[in-house]
Amino acid sequence: MPRTADHDERRDHIARALLRAVARKGLASTTMVDVAEEAGASVGMVQRYFRTKKDLLQFGVEHLYRRGEERLTAVELRPPFRDLFGRLAETLLPLDEERRTELTVWLEFLPATITDPDLARLHRETTLLLVDGFADAFARAQEGGAFPAGHDPTAEAVALVALVDGLTIHHLVGSDHFDTDRIRSVLHTHITRLLDPNDHADRHPGGDG
Repeated sequence: MPRTADHDERRDHIARALLRAVARKGLASTTMVDVAEEAGASVGMVQRYFRTKKDLLQFGVEHLYRRGEERLTAVELRPPFRDLFGRLAETLLPLDEERRTELTVWLEFLPATITDPDLARLHRETTLLLVDGFADAFARAQEGGAFPAGHDPTAEAVALVALVDGLTIHHLVGSDHFDTDRIRSVLHTHITRLLDPNDHADRHPGGDG
C-alpha cells in the first residue's frame, strides 16, 4: 500500500508540475524537460510514469477535472437554492490562483479535443457529468418550488455551464468588462433570475426535509 500511495503521489506531483508549466508557457511550447524542471525531477523520472507528452497531458487534464469535482462535492448542500447554485457554479470560475492555473490549462487543452479522439472523449464525458449534475439540482429545486415548473432543467443546466465557460474564457484572456467582480456578479444575476427569490428555505436540496 505505501508503494502504491507513493506512486500515486508522484504522478499527481508531476501532473501539477505540468499544469504550472503549461499555464506559463502554453501547451505547444511545453516539453518533457519543462515539466521535469517544474517538478524538480529528471526527464527519466517523468517518462517512468508517462511515456509520451500525450499521456502526461491526459493525466494532467484528468487531474484538473478531478480537482474540480472535489470542489463541487465539498460544497455544503443547504438552502436557499439560489445561494447553493451560486456556490456550486463559483467553484468552476478562476477565482483563485490554483483554479486560474487549472483553467488556463483547460483553455489550452480544448483545441486538442477537436483532433484527438481520446481527449475529445474525456472532455465529452466530463462535460456530460457536469451538465447532468446541474440538471439534477435544477430538478430538485423544481420539486421544492424554487425553480419554475415550465422550465427544462437540462436546458438550463446546459445554459449555466455555457455561461460559466464563457465567463472563464473572457476573464482568462483579459477581455474588458470581465474582471473577477464582474464575472461573479453576472453569474449570480443569472442564477437569481432563474430561481424564485422566495426560495423555500425549509426544504433541503438533498431531500424532502
